[in-house]
Amino acid sequence: MLILVVEDEPLVAFAMEWTLKSAGHQVMGPADSVDDAIALCRHSRPDLALIDLNLRDGGDGVEVARYLQGRHEIPALFLSAQVAHARANRHLACGLVRKPYDSALLPQIVEFVSKVARDKWPAAVPHGMEIFSTCNG
Repeated sequence: MLILVVEDEPLVAFAMEWTLKSAGHQVMGPADSVDDAIALCRHSRPDLALIDLNLRDGGDGVEVARYLQGRHEIPALFLSAQVAHARANRHLACGLVRKPYDSALLPQIVEFVSKVARDKWPAAVPHGMEIFSTCNG
């Protein structure tokens, strides 16, 4: 899968990128701002976006999710400690992984979202992931 990573903490972004690439995925970014994320999507269409909500320069990852859903119908997954903010915008993402999380779980989470997007619900939700009703489109 081609996965857009939207994360402004360099070490977290590096761990995400490394883990996803090690699992065989391609990674776009990481983008650390709303503008950078949208610019990346103008050149390529990701299969999934992993989005932090609190971005550089006061940016809000919800704006990225809104753009991706409105323009491309790309599924988004929020990765954030801002649980209330994520839940308030649940219509824009298929779920939430609360920070801090174990980056080693990202391949399992990505596989879960990929299956759900194809309407093939796995038996179990990955540890630490909250599913929103929009997860299967």
